[in-house]
Amino acid sequence: MSSTTSPSDSSSRSFKGKPGCRVYLIRHGETANADIICLNGHYDVPLSDKGLEQARQIAEALKNQPIRAVYSSDLKRARYGAELIAEPHGLQPVTLPELRELSFGKWEGMSLTELNEKFPGEMDRRIQHTELFRADGGESFQELNDRVIPKYLEITSRHPDEIIVLMCHGGVIRTILAHLLGFPIANLFRISQFYAAVNIIQFYEDQVTVELLNGTWQQIT
Repeated sequence: MSSTTSPSDSSSRSFKGKPGCRVYLIRHGETANADIICLNGHYDVPLSDKGLEQARQIAEALKNQPIRAVYSSDLKRARYGAELIAEPHGLQPVTLPELRELSFGKWEGMSLTELNEKFPGEMDRRIQHTELFRADGGESFQELNDRVIPKYLEITSRHPDEIIVLMCHGGVIRTILAHLLGFPIANLFRISQFYAAVNIIQFYEDQVTVELLNGTWQQIT
């Protein structure tokens, strides 16, 4: 489910102050291994045909927005969409490893079936201890938070009055949204993020609002 509020609502703005940076926070499209539910993490899987089309649809929906910068994870599933969005605006995406998905370490690229066979009980432990659980060789969600949030704040501070795009991953987006909404990391998965989800974050002088959550390209045309 998605939710929106009108950016032109003047009565709401009067409480928030002058509008500033506007962020389109977008999850990459469907991956080539989506049908078997894999833990991709830093595994550099490409998009499926459906994912490629989702990227094209989002780029088309944003082509008339006055976008001033596009930032992306350096993984190809995010980078492809970022390049399509940037092209009509004469921009090159800024690719950042800080915007990569959570690292799953030795779990990377495994299906859930394979994971449960090789590491029985580990997924249950991860669910029970979301914030601090770390797969062997990977990251915890607390570590993801510590990697992502400083970079997100740095990026938005560079564009105080501009529209920008961040193209990244489900875990990264949930981390940013949880930070904005005041959710504890343990509750990250109460935030839905489908493939190609579009979220809109609007900065004001006095606060930040989430104007679109887990939306679609049709909602930004």
